[in-house]
Amino acid sequence: MFIDNESENLAAYIPLESRLFQIIYTHSIHLSEVIESYKVTDDGELMMTELEYEDFNIGMPSNAGEGETFVEKDGKYFIKNMTRKLPEFRLFVGDVDAGLSFKTKGSRVDLKGTLERGKSYTFRVERLSLFQLRKGVRIDER
Repeated sequence: MFIDNESENLAAYIPLESRLFQIIYTHSIHLSEVIESYKVTDDGELMMTELEYEDFNIGMPSNAGEGETFVEKDGKYFIKNMTRKLPEFRLFVGDVDAGLSFKTKGSRVDLKGTLERGKSYTFRVERLSLFQLRKGVRIDER
């Protein structure tokens, strides 16, 4: 679910049919695609499992952390075997024409089509009540 950081209200949600998902975006400086892969752990936390990118420019790592594997393949860089856990993360929806999507189980959703540009959201995985489901905007595959 996406929580509006200004109002702290539920802004939107995506039903997860799988414990695996990706955030795919165009990096704001070097304008290439970045793919962050996550899984939802048994205790409901988020775990970043892989990072894929094309440039070492500003904001991108130049190597893997402890226990992780750095791979270069077909002009892309991968950090694999990541186990970085976090309860939630912040997502800024820039007011630029650059990609930002959420992918799970074969469907890819354009987040800029639902979330307001120029705003910040907190993303976390939670079970929602029927009341919360009625208040939020369900984001479906387009």
